[in-house]
Amino acid sequence: MNKQKLLESIKGGIKGELDSINLYSQALKHAEGSAVKEFLENRIKEEQQHYNFLLNYYREIEDDQKLSSIPTELQNKENEYSPIISDEFLNRIASQQILFSTFSTAALLEKNSMDYYRKCAEEVDEPILQEFYKKLVDWEATHYEDVIDIQKQAEKAYWQMNRFEPF
Repeated sequence: MNKQKLLESIKGGIKGELDSINLYSQALKHAEGSAVKEFLENRIKEEQQHYNFLLNYYREIEDDQKLSSIPTELQNKENEYSPIISDEFLNRIASQQILFSTFSTAALLEKNSMDYYRKCAEEVDEPILQEFYKKLVDWEATHYEDVIDIQKQAEKAYWQMNRFEPF
């Protein structure tokens, strides 16, 4: 793969990470409750790490430098935050439409990122970037699973709060 295509693949990842950072940041402005805020802050932090990793590789490729090894944080997923989903957490999400919508949108963004990084891993011929993209697939898959779980559980609370009953 030529240099321009490598740069384009990284730019696509950067865009996805920025979309996630912006989504979670907007939700954080409306969040109430320490658990919800903590979840969103940690998710922003992780997405910013991904952004920074991608930006570093972009600069190295752009400057024709040797690619640095995969960051330790990504190798071990040390900074990964696994939420504790309490009834209060779910009720706070279900009671605020912006938060409820955030988790629906986040599921789509995480799935898109996972699919995008999987495609990039298959297309690039640079071993470090292949491994890097594979690690991002794993990390985004964890994000996706967390968000889907929260979304499903919050949906039940949402319908109960709004006294929705099927016909």
